[in-house]
Amino acid sequence: MSDKDFNELYKELEKIVEQLEKGELSLEEAVKTYTQGHELIKQLNEKLEKAREKMVVTGKSELKEM
Repeated sequence: MSDKDFNELYKELEKIVEQLEKGELSLEEAVKTYTQGHELIKQLNEKLEKAREKMVVTGKSELKEM
């Protein structure tokens, strides 16, 4: 997984989306760029899942303290 934080990865994904939306890439470049974007999405989803799990664990430990 990337050492970049969520915001850095998200900004990279935004740039990729902009490139694809412009429609100026060759087919090969578009496929390569799309693949890079797909990998970024997977990394972002992993970071979100880890954050969600951390929140669930934190919430459970707070309930035990009550």
